[in-house]
Amino acid sequence: MAPLHKDLHLSAEFLAFLRGGCYSQVMLESAASRLSAAFLKEDYVEGAHEALDKIDGWLKELEDNMPLFSTSWTTPDTFDAINAMGFMKELKRDLLWFADRADAALVVPNLAEDRQSTKLLAAGVLRSAAARFSYIETLNEIFLKLKAPERAQQFAAEAPEAKGFLQTAHTIIDIFSDDNPYSEELCERLRIEALLVPSSMRAYAHDARVLLHVYSKEFTYELAEIPPEEAQGWFNMKIPAVAAGYWYAYRFTPQDCAHWVSVGIRGAPLAAYWRRAGFAPEAAVQWIQQGVPPIIAVEWARAGFDAQRAVAMLQKGITDPSKAPRNRDGE
Repeated sequence: MAPLHKDLHLSAEFLAFLRGGCYSQVMLESAASRLSAAFLKEDYVEGAHEALDKIDGWLKELEDNMPLFSTSWTTPDTFDAINAMGFMKELKRDLLWFADRADAALVVPNLAEDRQSTKLLAAGVLRSAAARFSYIETLNEIFLKLKAPERAQQFAAEAPEAKGFLQTAHTIIDIFSDDNPYSEELCERLRIEALLVPSSMRAYAHDARVLLHVYSKEFTYELAEIPPEEAQGWFNMKIPAVAAGYWYAYRFTPQDCAHWVSVGIRGAPLAAYWRRAGFAPEAAVQWIQQGVPPIIAVEWARAGFDAQRAVAMLQKGITDPSKAPRNRDGE
């Protein structure tokens, strides 16, 4: 089977990401409505709906092997391409705006007494999950229609987990749609769940930057919007600007990045999930190698089990660490 033409590939990646971002805006507005929240302006989704209509048309053309972009250009060369870049710029601005709002909500001392901040965090969890699910689903569908089954399968494999996160996020919205007073325990659990929302929004914004500058000769730290005084540290550690932008979005320093990469964990989101769970790089990699996710690893590690021993218990059907057999010393 012939490889997918690079113009089709570029157009597919751009449109899938843009569609996921705009879909996440629509889902954010839907969540705000379900929560009776007031953190969005009334016409918030008008631009997203306009963009989605255009994107659907461009996707139809892509199915007929009519790419939106050409890798031979030096700058967007058609009205539609320029229009798409405009939508991407608006999406980037909105992602950064929401990241700042989520950051502010996360530091509210008592979320149970600040219902608007609580609702914003709940909606942020849904937005993040919706963006990822839409991106994966759209690329799977596009590559199938472009007769690129190997690429489609890559995203099809990620779809169940992404769908699960989206379903969980909808459940969170339902929980906080209740008019009853919020419990402090429930709000603190939400705070932990939403802890990476601002970073994921900034990582999506960095994705947008990379796509917006696809025709730049070099993607620099300046294009990554890393301040000059901080960019030097990334340069000194020989971390390229594209990669640095993702680690920077998740609030890792160049030294942090090098530490995680040194143990084999090269993705900033993965490192961030393990750091949120309280694992150092050397500890996290042990659980990753055993295929145990953070949410499960943290329970077993807290109970004193290492990764290998925990997996042995799980394979025996023991899912509760407190019910796992101990040695004679009670260890």
